Amino acid sequence: MTPNRANMAYARQGSQHPPIGPYPERVSRKPPSHPATIERMRRQTAALRDPRGSAVTSRVPPRERLPRDFFLVTAANLAFFLNFASFFLLPVHLHELGVSERTIGRMMGTAGFAGIVVLPFLGVLLDRVDRRRFVVAGGAVMAAASFAYVLVPGASPALYVLRSIQGFAFTASFVTASTLAAELAPLAIRGRALGLFGISTILTHAIAPALGEVIARRFGFDVLFAFAGSLGIVSMALSLAVRTPDKAARPAGVVTGRASIRHEPTLWLAAATMAACGTGYGAVMTFVPTFVHAVGIDTVAPFFVSYSLAAITVRLTLGGLSDRIGRRPVLLPAIAVLGLAILSLGSVDGVAGLVLVGLVFGGGHGMVYPTANALMVDLSHAGNLGRVQTLFAGSFSVGVALSAFVFGGLIETHGYRVTFAAAAACVGVGLLLLWLAPVRDAEEVAEVLTATDGSESQTA
Repeated sequence: MTPNRANMAYARQGSQHPPIGPYPERVSRKPPSHPATIERMRRQTAALRDPRGSAVTSRVPPRERLPRDFFLVTAANLAFFLNFASFFLLPVHLHELGVSERTIGRMMGTAGFAGIVVLPFLGVLLDRVDRRRFVVAGGAVMAAASFAYVLVPGASPALYVLRSIQGFAFTASFVTASTLAAELAPLAIRGRALGLFGISTILTHAIAPALGEVIARRFGFDVLFAFAGSLGIVSMALSLAVRTPDKAARPAGVVTGRASIRHEPTLWLAAATMAACGTGYGAVMTFVPTFVHAVGIDTVAPFFVSYSLAAITVRLTLGGLSDRIGRRPVLLPAIAVLGLAILSLGSVDGVAGLVLVGLVFGGGHGMVYPTANALMVDLSHAGNLGRVQTLFAGSFSVGVALSAFVFGGLIETHGYRVTFAAAAACVGVGLLLLWLAPVRDAEEVAEVLTATDGSESQTA
């Protein structure tokens, strides 16, 4: 009997004797099937690493986890946006002071255009200096501007100055925090990670307006402004604890072989799409607070709460969908849903309709923003990540700012229904632009991810 046949015979007979022959591994035991046993063996295998952390014997890839600093950046962004979203109620305050819709739009849009001014400089600086400084400075400046609102009497022209300062601070802090989040997120779960980071933004859209309405009604808007300023200080403190990735550890080479972002057609078409979506989004976020009062609804909180809950739900449940099936198959239907929600808003005449539209709007925007962000980051590399993130945030901010300036006058002349229809048409233009984007670049993205993943595993 040959050694291998002897081994098989021993196995059939249940012998306790050790197998014989030169190939004992051919009669090894069946692999464990109990989940607890598999998990224990995975941990034991993962522990067999050298001091530098590289695997010694394991062939099982380690589970991707988000680092501590990713959560710190997310927490700082949460506090920052609680400050920022408190000023969604500023149009209500101005409306009570007798300010027209056109002027309200200009005041609110000033922040967006002020932020756009600093974007070209910020994009270059983010790739050259410590990014944490911008997050810290943004929180500090936003806090100071919020406290300054207490000192401004009524609808003073000084509000334009304060809105400009807020625009500078918002752009510096949010774009930088988004860049850090993208940099800290592992490639394999980037879409899900950016969706989680975005929850820190969306969550504030439910909390800040609802809480702000209570504070403003009980204690007045001055207390609300002071409360918002304290949140800016919290954001600054959290940002100080963030450890940014070492510049020396970032790969200096360009993964795609290109030193700039000028020749990526999908990148620029995605940016144009975000500008169009930002126009629709800005029309809703700027004028919904006054719209609900115009149709006889007492509070705007139902819209913001439903919108936020829907956006958070889709990001928690479907946040990694684009990582599995691709960015474009997720983006196209999500943009269509966003446009449909904006179009429907003009027909709302009660709380039930407001909640329903808020849910649809939140579901669409909750998928559009992080997925488009991931698409543009896919086309970036360590040498131009700051510029790409600036392009992404800047294009969206351009749309938001334009909406505040354009739609305020449109409301005065044609009403809310026509205005929201026009805003939905802008989103439709964005959908068309993304559909026209070259499909070949999607294949280039896959190659970039594969090459980068390979280089990371070799240098781990």
